[in-house]
Amino acid sequence: MRSLIPLLILLLLCGPVSAADENTLGIFYDASASIDEISVNPGSQHTVYLVLLEPVNDSFDGGGLRTVDFVGGFECGILPPAGDYVLAVDFPLPTINIGDASTIQAGYASGLPVSSDGYVTLASLTVLTQGDNPAGYHLSPVGTASVPGYMAYLDFEDPDDGIVTMLPVGGTFTNSVFRFGNWRVDEDATWDEVKSLYRKR
Repeated sequence: MRSLIPLLILLLLCGPVSAADENTLGIFYDASASIDEISVNPGSQHTVYLVLLEPVNDSFDGGGLRTVDFVGGFECGILPPAGDYVLAVDFPLPTINIGDASTIQAGYASGLPVSSDGYVTLASLTVLTQGDNPAGYHLSPVGTASVPGYMAYLDFEDPDDGIVTMLPVGGTFTNSVFRFGNWRVDEDATWDEVKSLYRKR
């Protein structure tokens, strides 16, 4: 029992394991934005979710920080790794997308509500993947970005300063936001190869 006390103290000092940065966008395997890496079979189709985390508008009505409750649209680029393809994009509301499946510039017909937990699924993507590619999926600004160098979304309730910039989860466009793996064990795998699948990376 004595050996558990230092561990409990450490856990209390560390606080939450992870906290989402404001106005960040990620790709996840689940709509609740918890799975950003998963093992799959090569040559398979999957649905992944484009999720905005902790949307806030720091220039609401000319000034002042405010939590965003409804999103009116968004723009971002999806960059899959070599061998993967974005086949289709679906939106949770009637939407006009003047881009395509990989360069989204979309406006919703009405405000898309943000959950009480502070996230909202902006779109779902159908992707074809070849599996284990360490490059992963990246996000990017669109070519004709509303704010150069950034992705952006529209605060539906702010008629004056509604465009809010987004960055990828992790804060930089150089890091991937999602990755498919292919860590299946084949029948001829050695015991060392099997153990390597479960080592902490």
